[in-house]
Amino acid sequence: MSLKRLIAIVAMTVGGILAIIILFTSWYTVDESEQAVILTFGEADETVPEPGLHFKLPYPIQTVEILSKETFSLQFGYEEKDGEIVEYQQETQMITGDENIVLADLVVQWKITDPKMYLFNSDDPEEILFDATSASLRSVIGSSTIDAALTSGKAEIEGQVRELLSTLVDKYDIGISVLAVKLQDVELPNQEVRQAFTSVTDAREMMNTKMNEAEK
Repeated sequence: MSLKRLIAIVAMTVGGILAIIILFTSWYTVDESEQAVILTFGEADETVPEPGLHFKLPYPIQTVEILSKETFSLQFGYEEKDGEIVEYQQETQMITGDENIVLADLVVQWKITDPKMYLFNSDDPEEILFDATSASLRSVIGSSTIDAALTSGKAEIEGQVRELLSTLVDKYDIGISVLAVKLQDVELPNQEVRQAFTSVTDAREMMNTKMNEAEK
C-alpha cells in the first residue's frame, strides 16, 4: 500500500470519527420537567428552560447540564428508608426561648430557579440548604415559648422559619427558592416530660373553663 493511500485512509477515518462526534454531540433534548445549561469550554453560557430538541456546538466546544424543574423535599430531622421513618434526634433537639428542650423536625419544599448559580456558586447547594434550615429553625424555636412550639404557635413558627430561610438562601446565591416549610412534629424529649406537660396543659384548660363558667 502506497504512503499516499495510507494517508488518505487515515484522513477518512479521522474525518468519519469527527463527523460522528459532531452528529451525536450537536443536539440534545429537554423534557417538560427539565431545564438545561449550556457550557462553552466549561463556562456557563446559556440557560434553556424550554422543552424540546435543541442544538449546540459539538463536544468539546459545548456541553450541556440537565437539571430538574420539579419540586424537591428536604427532610430535616428524619428520613424515610424502605417505607420506615428513621429519626435523627441529635438534629432535632433544640432549646425554646423559655429554656425548655424540644424535638422539632420539618419538611422544606424547594426547587432550582437559577441553574447557573445552582451548578457553579457552591460545591454542594443542598448541604447549604440543610445547614440554613437547621439555623433558621433553631433561631425561631429559640425565640418561641414552649407553649407556642407545642400548641397554637406552630403556624406562626412555620411562617417565620420560611421567611428566615428564604432570606438566607437568597443571600448565599445558590440558585434555590424555598416554596414551603411544614413542621412535622414538635414534641418533648421523653415520655415522662411529655406526660407532665400534658397534665399541666390539661389543668390550665380546666382552670380556664371553670373561670369562664364562674364569670357567667
